[in-house]
Amino acid sequence: MSFLRGALVLILAGFCSKIIGAIYRVPLSYLLGAEGIGLYQMAYPFYSSAFILAASGIPVAVAKLSAAEIAHGRHHRARLVFRLALVLLALTGFCFSLLLYLLAPVLANRILRDPRALYPLRAIAPAVFLIALQVALRGYFQGRQNMAPIAGCQVVEQAVRVTTMLGLAYALLPRGVEYAAAGATFGTVTGALAGVLLLGVHYLRAPRPTGGRPASIKEKAAILREIVRLALPITLGALIMPVMDTIDAVMVPWRLQTIGFSVRQATSLYGQLSGMAVSLILFPTVITAAFAFSLIPAISEAVALKRGDLVSRRAGEALGLTVLVGLPATVGLYLLPAEICQLLFRTPEAGAPLSFLAFGCFFLCLQQTTTGILQGLGRAGVPVLNIFLGACCNALLNYYLTAIPALNIRGAALGTGMGFTVAALFNLRALDRLAGIRLDFKAMLYRPLAATLGMAAAVKAAYPWFWARTGGSPLAVLPAVLLGAAVYLLLALLTGAVPRRYLTYISSSGFRRRP
Repeated sequence: MSFLRGALVLILAGFCSKIIGAIYRVPLSYLLGAEGIGLYQMAYPFYSSAFILAASGIPVAVAKLSAAEIAHGRHHRARLVFRLALVLLALTGFCFSLLLYLLAPVLANRILRDPRALYPLRAIAPAVFLIALQVALRGYFQGRQNMAPIAGCQVVEQAVRVTTMLGLAYALLPRGVEYAAAGATFGTVTGALAGVLLLGVHYLRAPRPTGGRPASIKEKAAILREIVRLALPITLGALIMPVMDTIDAVMVPWRLQTIGFSVRQATSLYGQLSGMAVSLILFPTVITAAFAFSLIPAISEAVALKRGDLVSRRAGEALGLTVLVGLPATVGLYLLPAEICQLLFRTPEAGAPLSFLAFGCFFLCLQQTTTGILQGLGRAGVPVLNIFLGACCNALLNYYLTAIPALNIRGAALGTGMGFTVAALFNLRALDRLAGIRLDFKAMLYRPLAATLGMAAAVKAAYPWFWARTGGSPLAVLPAVLLGAAVYLLLALLTGAVPRRYLTYISSSGFRRRP
């Protein structure tokens, strides 16, 4: 169960990183204003695309191949996989970093149509190279199922990023808002550099494997081909969602306008869906993303050892924990959608799309975990195809449902949730059909479902009482949610939804480390 410890430390780091990331938004908005924030945001889609093309699939390939080599005791081969991947990522990262820097004038003037965007684009360009180096190091530690350095990197990177971002934005603001926005985007560079240095220190301190003959050029070429073979479908999959997000950004407001909404109203409704409702259902995925990240090497190790029983056990444990997280999160968002949106965004209207999207939270969690299992099994192309099918379903439903006046933005929310559902169900089917992993979902669901229903009853009963005692304050959501969480945890323990061995396991000290 070592992957559970790895997942736990990544979950804790993920929450810390989210909190740090949430803190900077208010002061940055105060410093830059809406105009500066707009310039700041303009650089990120191009940076994200450059990073995806340069590096997104290679760390998973490194983790999978390293875990398989380590399972057979070939630590020197695992280290060779890392070194070859590092060279490959350094080359691709440098090329895309340079390309982004050189194309910045064209992107700013001809595509974004704002010459001031040149400064943020060039400020963030070096981050592509640094992040490429960082993800190679992450893949090295992920393959050894040693998640502590990765978790530390996550927190340190975010802290340095936010500190630099606010400091440079404040220092450069007198020179102009475009320079302040560039200073803010440069925080991504310093954060990435801090992460590289931290992981580099851990790497240099790790024991060097002994033995093993030097690899021939033919062997190195074979390893590089395998890295590319595994990385390519993951890279394609990573590109699907940004492309679909772009299509949604055009399609949803357009379809809303066809049924009588003004441009301003359509933009506002789309913002409620994409900027508020979707961000809320993504929050629980901090946990399931950690499961997926830890599962890839854990499953790869079990496959390399030809331990089908271990593959099934680890997959079952991960999916069971995913259900434990996804069910209460989904029901909680469905119970108090307007109240949560009022508390967090001061926009209770966003509760309308959230109530139609909440079910998608459960299936998004399942999709992430099953993707990690399939990647660990060496079936990286399968979840890519399934994400594509889900994205097509999302686009088709959004086109038709958004134009139904009675649904409007709720239709787009429903389509988005169905996209996650389709991808998750096809992933589950693939686990059974391709890997022979049969899961007893009836047994996996009924105990967490009983605990979730008890939580729902407690929240529904408690919220009106807290609301009345606080004079109708939006803060009434907080004690109601905390009470619901406590009831859920208690019922999960009483019903056996959370096995007591998990608590003993989590409380045990130390994380398994590999050389």
